[in-house]
Amino acid sequence: MNTLLYVIWTIDPTLFDLGFLSVRWYGILFAMAFMAGFYILQWMLKRENQPAAWMDSVFLTVMIGTILGARLGHVFFYQWDYYQQNLMEIPMIWKGGLASHGAAIGILISLYIWSKRVSKKSMLWILDRVVILVALSGLFIRGGNFMNHEIVGKPTQTESGVKFMRNYDDISPNDVQQITHMDVFEGKNLDRGKLNAAYDELLTNPAYTSIIEQVPNRYPAQLYEALAYFLIFLVLMAAYIFTAAGTMNGLLFGVYLTTAFTARFFIEFLKEVQVDFEESMVLDMGQWLSIPLVIAGVFFVIRAVMLKNKETSPS
Repeated sequence: MNTLLYVIWTIDPTLFDLGFLSVRWYGILFAMAFMAGFYILQWMLKRENQPAAWMDSVFLTVMIGTILGARLGHVFFYQWDYYQQNLMEIPMIWKGGLASHGAAIGILISLYIWSKRVSKKSMLWILDRVVILVALSGLFIRGGNFMNHEIVGKPTQTESGVKFMRNYDDISPNDVQQITHMDVFEGKNLDRGKLNAAYDELLTNPAYTSIIEQVPNRYPAQLYEALAYFLIFLVLMAAYIFTAAGTMNGLLFGVYLTTAFTARFFIEFLKEVQVDFEESMVLDMGQWLSIPLVIAGVFFVIRAVMLKNKETSPS
């Protein structure tokens, strides 16, 4: 096999670990998504001469809605069979498990409350602006998934792709220990330092080349999705700045729903299922949840255009 055609991805998902404090790449990128969104939304409100006091309240509302919605979406859409027996683990988001469809629902509910209590504007007014930031956040969050070796693509059956060396369904710490004969555990717990040393040995020792080649080449589906969200962000941002789209209530929101979840629907064909029950499904859970959101997006686009035409047509 021509090793120039594939990427061996071995990066440690943990940036650093001080014992009492562990910082992961996913957490850094998640925080960056909120920081970027904060400054862009602040600029939008200033550009439109809206009260500066709205900034803190809408940012906090979106953050809470995103996290709660994403977590509960994963719990109820994907792993309720597990969590109904382990209710105390539902708040443990550091263990992983966030669903973008749940985040969308959480944002909708939180912004409805914010619009009623704070802005007194149409909910669509704030949604048209927030979805631009949501699209950008998708770039960071899927980048975090890539760093975590999670939500991986299916095997490509070609000599190209990415070998996710820390995707433990492909090669587990026990496998690495057995191959290199290097202990990667401290007692019963996985030792990150020892595991990293074992990976270094696995990658630098030519004796293990054949082992690495047996790890499947996978589609980097996280990067495909991240790129799609970034392109959608650029389109929405350009429309907001250079056209009157921001004055057509629901247009940008509808464009986001249509484009983002259409992209999600088709990229899902390249991704491994996230939970076992999806194996028997013609379409996976992510695709079924995307269909009504795409339909809703088309509705809001048509509605915005029709209302604009009605306003401009002679009486």
